[in-house]
Amino acid sequence: MKLKLETGSVSVKLTTKDDDVDFKALVKVYELVTGDELEINETEPSRPDSKPSKPAIDRGGVKTITDDLTPDSTPGWHEPVKTKLMCPYCGNNAVTTVWYGNKFMKCPKCGEKVRLEGATSRWGVPDQHGFYYKAQEIWRDYQAEQADDNLLKAMKAKMEENNAK
Repeated sequence: MKLKLETGSVSVKLTTKDDDVDFKALVKVYELVTGDELEINETEPSRPDSKPSKPAIDRGGVKTITDDLTPDSTPGWHEPVKTKLMCPYCGNNAVTTVWYGNKFMKCPKCGEKVRLEGATSRWGVPDQHGFYYKAQEIWRDYQAEQADDNLLKAMKAKMEENNAK
């Protein structure tokens, strides 16, 4: 653990090999640096009971959504993650990597945009094969969706018009 307390005229650096530092010692360091005296209560604050965690199941080093995952196991933004690609345009089946957080990827074979979906029901959690994403559907941007919706509305209106006659 490293701690640095500093005021305009006094600076103290505290470095320990373990994280078990007496709270009173930290208070004394603070008082030394700031010149303020603090009152220490001997009672410890109440903490909610933590729920017992399930033991992780050994699957050869791969964690799944049923295992307890630490926050550190979620990939960082734009960190490369394993992706299963099944291109709907050219049929390219490949294992590739994409940046975590992307919504689509381009197929390396045909260059068309393919939508990225989570490989599991929880984002940031890999499936049993280590895939974070699966890419298998056509990417549709906002304009394409609006054009399709407008065409569908026009078709429904035309059908209703023909049925009314």
